[in-house]
Amino acid sequence: MALGATAAFVLATTLLTRQNQLPLLEGLAAPWALLLVVVGLRINPAIAVIGPMLFYAAASMVGSIFIGRDIATAGRFFAILVGTLLAFHVRLGRVSAPWALLPILVQSLLITALAITLAVLQDPLLAAGIRNTAIENNWGDVYSFDGLYFRVQVIGNALLPLLFMICLWRFGSSRFYSWGLYLSGVGLVAAGNLTYFVTIAFALLLRRRQLLSRSLLARVLAVVAALALLTFGWDLANTLIERKFEGSDSSMGVRFDQVGVAVKAFGESPMQMLLGAGLGARFPDGLERNYSESLYIELQALYITYQIGLLGMLIYILSLIYLVRQTLNRDGRPIFWLYILSGITNPYILDTNQLVATLILVHLFSRVHDSDHA
Repeated sequence: MALGATAAFVLATTLLTRQNQLPLLEGLAAPWALLLVVVGLRINPAIAVIGPMLFYAAASMVGSIFIGRDIATAGRFFAILVGTLLAFHVRLGRVSAPWALLPILVQSLLITALAITLAVLQDPLLAAGIRNTAIENNWGDVYSFDGLYFRVQVIGNALLPLLFMICLWRFGSSRFYSWGLYLSGVGLVAAGNLTYFVTIAFALLLRRRQLLSRSLLARVLAVVAALALLTFGWDLANTLIERKFEGSDSSMGVRFDQVGVAVKAFGESPMQMLLGAGLGARFPDGLERNYSESLYIELQALYITYQIGLLGMLIYILSLIYLVRQTLNRDGRPIFWLYILSGITNPYILDTNQLVATLILVHLFSRVHDSDHA
């Protein structure tokens, strides 16, 4: 049973990090993650807390289908809303964390190796070719503003903050967690996502005492990191912020455009603001992009809110808060909310990544395990 559970999680994290690069695996991550939830579902009276969201999402989906929207699209978002809550109600098994998290660590090593290789070789043609390949295959993007610091922002990076935080909270308990912390930290730098930096900064602040008290290497690295931050951090932060806000088609410009689209849509229909446009509704086009052509936008949580309205999102958030508090221990709860923070301005929450992240945290940081050891 332990071997089977571990293998199931290894496959889940492998699919999330490799499915876009390996054609045979494409599209399997979501069905596999949902299968893990269904097979492992634990039916008990506590599951009733999901009832309000289940009823609301079902009503929204039925109404959306009734007015002619695509049933597959509506069902996709229904599965995500309900699945990310049901993931807290799976039976616990003995899962080997190092093996389950290994594919995420491999992702960190790969993007770090690519970023270093491009920086060392200083070959503009190679960098341009790799970037074009990533974009054409919908793997993500690889780019640099100065030719030295290459940001490897590809699919699969969404779980890097989760790996970093799990290793941080369990730092010193085994070699895997110690090395996993260092290597995932380097991988997060290679990913170059500003929201990831904010997330790990909060995580390090929360765990500073535990980190500095466990290892001489950690103390030395903390001093080096602090000096590097004082020397280069301010300029780097200013550069990143300027780039993200530079023009209406910049990274943050697009996000502001999405907020503007939602505000306009809700302003035209107060009822739609309250109840939503229905599961499966496409996000309206904006000034910068045609959002209706995609099922994911940068502010994915806003897209979900557009579909289920403020009432539906309130029900979802309250259900999530309750389940996190009742299911995860005091270590797992901050990791979960920091993971949500890492994806708040990216399309990595309210999706398969969140479902798998929840399953991992439930197995590694369950309150039931705490009570068993009490």
